[in-house]
Amino acid sequence: MKRKELSDMPLVSLIIPAYNAEKYLRRCLNSAMEQTFRDMEIIVINDGSTDTTLQICREYEQMDERFHVIDKANTGVSDSRNQAIRMAAGKYLQFMDSDDWLTRDATESLVYAAEKYDCDMVIADFYRVDGAVFTEKQHIRKRGLLTRQEYAENMMRDPADFYYGVLWNKLYRRRIIEEQQLEMDRDLRCAR
Repeated sequence: MKRKELSDMPLVSLIIPAYNAEKYLRRCLNSAMEQTFRDMEIIVINDGSTDTTLQICREYEQMDERFHVIDKANTGVSDSRNQAIRMAAGKYLQFMDSDDWLTRDATESLVYAAEKYDCDMVIADFYRVDGAVFTEKQHIRKRGLLTRQEYAENMMRDPADFYYGVLWNKLYRRRIIEEQQLEMDRDLRCAR
C-alpha cells in the first residue's frame, strides 16, 4: 500500500493492529466502519495471527474501500503500528486496539476539536468494560486547551489524567509524529 495522491488523502488514518483477535475483531471493525465521520482510511495490520483474524480483515476490506489490510509476520504491536504510520495518508492518526470499539461519533468529535482549535493532539475520555459492567474512567478532568508546557506540567503532576502512554484515546496530527521522528519501541511487546 502506497501513500495516496494529495487530492485523495483522507483526513484521518485509523490504525488497528490485530493478533489472534478473532473473538472480538468484528465488533472493533464494525465500530470503525460505522463512524459518523467518513473521511478516513482504516488500516488493519494482521501481525502474523494463527486464527481467522486475517480472513476477517479481508472480509472488511471487500465490504468497504476505506479498509486496507497489511498482512505480515509476527513482529509485535509496536512494529505493526510503525509500519502503518509509514503508510498512513491522513492528516491525523487515530489508534485502536483490536479489542476496542468506538462510539459512533468518536472520530467526528476528535476531528472537530482538532480542526476547531488547531490542536496537535486531542485526548478523549473512555469507558472500561468488564463483562456487562461499563465504567466511565473520567481520568480527564481538565477540559479545554493546553499549551505544550501546560500539557507537560499536567502529565508530570497527574499522569492518570491523560491515561499514561496509551495511544487509543487520542487523535494525533501526523505531521508532528513525522517531524519529531517518533516511533513505537519495537522491543516493547505485550502478552495476555
